[in-house]
Amino acid sequence: MTRSTRGKRTANIQELLKSLGGADTGRDLYQRLNDPDIRIDDAVRELVMRPEFEHAYKLYRTGNIMNDGRMEADPAFVGLPELDISRPFATQFQTAFKPRLARRADSFELMFDRLSGRRAPFIVETGCLRIGGNWEGDGQSTFQFDSFVRDIGGSVISIDITPDSIESARRACSGATSLILNDSVAALHMLSLRCGAPADLIYLDSFDLDHANPMPSAIHHIMELTAARPLIGPDTLLCIDDYNVGDLGPGGKGLLVDRFMKTIRAEVLYDGYQKIWQVLP
Repeated sequence: MTRSTRGKRTANIQELLKSLGGADTGRDLYQRLNDPDIRIDDAVRELVMRPEFEHAYKLYRTGNIMNDGRMEADPAFVGLPELDISRPFATQFQTAFKPRLARRADSFELMFDRLSGRRAPFIVETGCLRIGGNWEGDGQSTFQFDSFVRDIGGSVISIDITPDSIESARRACSGATSLILNDSVAALHMLSLRCGAPADLIYLDSFDLDHANPMPSAIHHIMELTAARPLIGPDTLLCIDDYNVGDLGPGGKGLLVDRFMKTIRAEVLYDGYQKIWQVLP
């Protein structure tokens, strides 16, 4: 490599760091990257937290929005690049989804079995898909619901307060899923006022469970249930995630929801890591 070529590459790297991190940060990062003892994670963290990086990221991610056309599901984003999304949902579930769901496999199978005979099911979810491919950890529920309604008809509304989670769900799902960036209690209250019919499934999985202090999550989920009460009608399925969790035992996110569902004599369909009820006519 000639000296002039090396100099040009150095200038290009400096200009790149400057455009992504600002003049001072870019210059400083370039100098520190020449230090063999630098922690690359620290350099990356410093760069991506800069407003210049955020500006460039959003500019190039949103600049072609009118050219993308209709939203299509992206199975590669959830770790299934070979998945044929044109196949019936039942086939996709048995061959690709269920083997990856671990402790949620039976409960999701039950939900889809109960919903499969309904006409254009309406699914409302709180806490959407946040990390693509994290099947055992999160269940990839939004992608599954989207796949289900694309096959048999229907619609999904998923609510999350975190922009990054909304972005992940948008990348994974098709236009059959509508995403709301908002506090779930406020959004459920709005849907309750505007929707003219009850939901077929309400899936609650928003506020993360703190094993050392589960009550804040339990309180949030009973607030969600209260806000969604007009969306719950005869035959509505209600599922809450992280119910029977490790040393905590039964309760988890659904500690207070469970008490409410007992009061209205809802039928328990599944009682495990997740808990599922069906409201009786």
